[in-house]
Amino acid sequence: MGAREVAYCQSLVSPRATGVAAFGPIVSDSRGFVANPAGLIGIRDWEFSAVTYFPTGGGASGFVFHGLTLGKKFLERHAVALQFSDGTSLESVFPGQVIIGGQEPTSVETRVSYSEKISLGYAYDASSEFSLGAVARFRNEKITDTQVQFMDTVIILPEVIHVIDSWSIDLGLRWKPTSQWSLQLVGRNLANVDQGSFPETFQSFRLERGEHVTLAAAYRLSPSIVVAGEGNTQESGALGSEWILEERYALRSGLYLSNDERPFVYALGLGLGWTYEFFDVDISYLHFFNATAHSGEVLANDFNPSLITNLDLNPYTRARFSLSVNARFGNVQESLARIENVEMYGGIYPSSHEVSAYRPIGKAVVVNVSPKPIHVRVAFFIENLMDAPTESQRMFISPGEEVEVPLTAVFNEEIKNVSQAMIRDATVSVKASPTGPADDQYQTRVVIHGKNDWDGQAESLRYFVTPDDSAVIRYTRSVLLSSRDAFSNSSTELEAFHKAKLLIETFVGKLVYVNDPKQSSDFVQYPSETLALRGGDCDDLTVCFSSLLNSVGISTALVDVVPPDAPEKSHIYLLFDTGLPPQYGARISENPKRYIVRRNPKGEETIWIPVETTVIAEGFEKAWRTGAEEYFDDVEVKLGLLKGWVRIVDVY
Repeated sequence: MGAREVAYCQSLVSPRATGVAAFGPIVSDSRGFVANPAGLIGIRDWEFSAVTYFPTGGGASGFVFHGLTLGKKFLERHAVALQFSDGTSLESVFPGQVIIGGQEPTSVETRVSYSEKISLGYAYDASSEFSLGAVARFRNEKITDTQVQFMDTVIILPEVIHVIDSWSIDLGLRWKPTSQWSLQLVGRNLANVDQGSFPETFQSFRLERGEHVTLAAAYRLSPSIVVAGEGNTQESGALGSEWILEERYALRSGLYLSNDERPFVYALGLGLGWTYEFFDVDISYLHFFNATAHSGEVLANDFNPSLITNLDLNPYTRARFSLSVNARFGNVQESLARIENVEMYGGIYPSSHEVSAYRPIGKAVVVNVSPKPIHVRVAFFIENLMDAPTESQRMFISPGEEVEVPLTAVFNEEIKNVSQAMIRDATVSVKASPTGPADDQYQTRVVIHGKNDWDGQAESLRYFVTPDDSAVIRYTRSVLLSSRDAFSNSSTELEAFHKAKLLIETFVGKLVYVNDPKQSSDFVQYPSETLALRGGDCDDLTVCFSSLLNSVGISTALVDVVPPDAPEKSHIYLLFDTGLPPQYGARISENPKRYIVRRNPKGEETIWIPVETTVIAEGFEKAWRTGAEEYFDDVEVKLGLLKGWVRIVDVY
């Protein structure tokens, strides 16, 4: 007498799950969501999959319909799924014979079947690290008992059916503490609702409903390789891995472990995956090392329902090839990346707007929300002030990884017309695909300063220097042409020195020094404005003289002094390059403390003259002497340059 277990109706509803084995911590869509409902949150909009399989061994042949799954994401943080798996069933047949009055034996049998054809899942994305989920599984247990009855001389074999329907609830949690780790906790059969019963003689065929817990973890060794392991309180578990190749192909392998099996490592799962656009095709093969035990047939006395704790995988499951097709539709643009936050480093200053093209003005925190590695570009855009969004460099992000992407901006000429500070809306977007819409967008506000606003940094002050401005060129050419006879008698080596002195003294005779016309230390006039107004404060005059000298080929530098014991006395003055080699310093001054030897833009050591613009109204000599004394005291005596509170910013 024997019991035949129809193992080809056993459900391993996801070939991806079969191949990986320890699948729970890497569930990322509706495929195999029963393994960990919290992973269901990874689907995009609508998702549909169909599964079939081909049993091996035991004389079975042909493909068998396995199941269908439909999933939907809604309100960004919620997802639901419905799975109909006709293949999640197991049937055992207990044959028998009845001999009456010497007649031929009459065959009778008892059929015991179990199925879980409907599963409902829900997931909630609590945060970027946590997601929660629940699964409700509908189970049907049925016994069809053939009874022998006599009516006159006729034998009647009526079937008596006993049915138990029940719902079981599982709860799952997924935690991703880092971009490499994913941890899972799933409680099975935490709540059960039964309807119906079996007679006392068939109570041994009831499946156990004991609560148990599964713990699992996955670790990403590299952007393309993940390994996973899981175990449960029923003394079984699995180990597995998935390797993504070129973002389109996947290789999977896994080992199944159980104390109820012999050997302990009782099965091997292998799988392949292929992704194209919005479709996934997965195949897997499940091989049992003890082919006899998993042949699909077992003696009646050896059939033990207490070993069936999972209709997906149990001691009576048969080896098989599985095939599935998964399709995503609805919102077909997959959101692979999300902008978590945007931080701006400060306002935009029109005077130095060109620097924003290569110096970051802020950063965007971007996270890869997909199960595969991606490359992203982040774009920054302000309408009217930019002709097109400025994109970042292409950056690689592993699944679940969070990266900071620097933001840059190429502004158009309109930014130079901003007369006073204002607040503008900026759009930051991220794209993981060269074509198609952005994966995510983030709105942030940016302060656009007025064209004369200055952030107080010497590095930024040099952007107010405009030697190519028409007003500057017109002024310097006029001065030099009117004094060309004065240069005919001077040596060539001192030509730059005399030009600088002439340009400064000529303008000094026309200006009126005022202490910050705008009553603000962060307001700087452009040279054309200073020339027109014939006045300005320290910063304005320093910028103006630097522009005048640079327009005739004389290099300049800004000396930024911030005394550590009196920062309120911070100030800036000017250096200009005479072009004279150090050995000829006596031609400039017999006192070497009145000039500085430093490298010019060509890398040559030359003599530079310090000029304090706050006393420029008293003449070039006074401004030179004061600047030299300040430089000697701050740099040579107090070592300000060495200690960092004196900085020299070249303006070429």
